Amino acid sequence: PLQRSRWPHEIVCPCLFVFEAPSSFLAAMQNITALGPKNPWTANLLSALGIMHFSNEEIKETFNVLTDGADSIDKARVFELLKTAFGFEPMPEEMGLFVSVLQLEEEGDVSWAELEAAFDQIRETLTGVSKNASEYTSIQDMKDDLIKHRRLRKDPMDKFKAPMTEAQAIGWHEEEVFNERFPKNSCPETKYADEMIKCRLEPF
Repeated sequence: PLQRSRWPHEIVCPCLFVFEAPSSFLAAMQNITALGPKNPWTANLLSALGIMHFSNEEIKETFNVLTDGADSIDKARVFELLKTAFGFEPMPEEMGLFVSVLQLEEEGDVSWAELEAAFDQIRETLTGVSKNASEYTSIQDMKDDLIKHRRLRKDPMDKFKAPMTEAQAIGWHEEEVFNERFPKNSCPETKYADEMIKCRLEPF
């Protein structure tokens, strides 16, 4: 039977049990990805690339498997190395960094020491990029810029991989815009009547 509790307008059912969920269960619930990332702003930063989430030791394990213990790997297999180590394909922006740092457009092999140095260099670069997302560290500075209508130091494309709002989606890729003009075309009779009106004469 239902019982009245000591609080008004509250009914307690004896068949219900209140229990405290273990911390492991709560942690698992927080890892649900069907609803998207926990913080979409940080997940969409330019610095949120695979190399920032994997250590050199973790990539080294995959390196040893692919090379059978050798000390170098073909540059053409660097993409395969990263894909296997990450568990997903690296983004084009990330591969662009590896191509420029390791000169992957050239043929040849790359040693683990060179890869490790490239990983550290790219992480250092991305750490600097992540700081672009923080425009202010002082609320007073932000208020001063709002009052004086100062522009932000970094554009959204310098911070995020994709537009975070519908307003940012317009012109995100800086596509060429064509403004088609529709000039006003008047017939000779209309032009004649306009000139008469300008002279303060009655055209009709």
